[in-house]
This record gives sequence, structure tokens and C-alpha cells, in this order.
Amino acid sequence: MKVNVVNEGVKYGSICGLLAVLIMYGSWAMGLNTFVACQFWANFIPYMIAIIIFGGLQVKKQNGGLLPYAQALKFSFLSYVVVAVIVACATYVLYNVIDKELAQKSMQVALEKTRLMMEKFGASEDDIAKAMKRTEEGSKDTGIGKILLGTGLFLIWDFIKSLLISLVIRKEEKFAE
Repeated sequence: MKVNVVNEGVKYGSICGLLAVLIMYGSWAMGLNTFVACQFWANFIPYMIAIIIFGGLQVKKQNGGLLPYAQALKFSFLSYVVVAVIVACATYVLYNVIDKELAQKSMQVALEKTRLMMEKFGASEDDIAKAMKRTEEGSKDTGIGKILLGTGLFLIWDFIKSLLISLVIRKEEKFAE
């Protein structure tokens, strides 16, 4: 390997992490409804996947066009781990230092949106009430334990994405027979 995949993973993970923090704090500064909407949609827009694929292709290019699968996986998953650490720290600061009432305020907006969506799909009042109660009970804590649990769960999903990204960016050395 000509290029250090660990350094590159940290670099692209930092880029993605800082972008995620910018989106989180920027949407928070724009208002509660914007914050809730951005937090929801940020999970579905694959900007991090695109950045990590781009970074992986750059690593492969710097390595003479070769990037074994194991090295590609190390690069992509390390990028996601760096993102997770940055986002977990920023989330803790936002919810527990800057705006201690944010979790409760966000939950109210999310509950309203959930109710409207369930009514739109024709759910009964009883089903709506049960769903609202479950959602409200599961979201009261924003302490370090809850944030670490969420980060761990996201890292499982991130590992799966890393496996797929590595398939895209890898290029094994071919040996003549």
C-alpha cells in the first residue's frame, strides 16, 4: 500500500462528520420544524455514501489503481466510525448543554407529524394512541448512555454500508497464471 488508509479514513470521516454537525446545528438554528425535518431526512439522503465512495476512489487512484477489499473496508468503516464519534459528541452537547429542552420540543413536533401521517393512512384512534405512547416513552432520555446506544446501532448499519461501498471501490491485483 502506497497510501495510508487509516489517515484517509480519518480525513474523509472528519469531512462527513463536520458536514453532519453543520447540518444538525444549522437546522437547529433555523428553527424546530426545520431541525426535526432535517434530522429525519439526513438519515435517508446518501451524501456520506457519496463522499466515502469518492474518497475510496481517490485512495485507489493514489495506490496505483489497486485497493484490496480488506483495505477498502478498513477505509470505509473507519470513516463511519469517525463520523459516529463526531456526531455523538455534537449531539450530546446540543441536547444536554446548549438546548436542554430540545428533546422534549422535538418529540412534540415528531408526535404531531406521526399523528397526521397515521390519520392520513386511516389508522384507528386506538392504534394512534398506542403508537404515540410508545414513541413518547422511548424518547425521554438524551444522556450519554442513550446516545452511545444509538451510535452503536447506527454503526451496525454503517458496517453494512461499508461492506457494500468496499465492493464498489475495491480493485484486486490480478495475477498471471
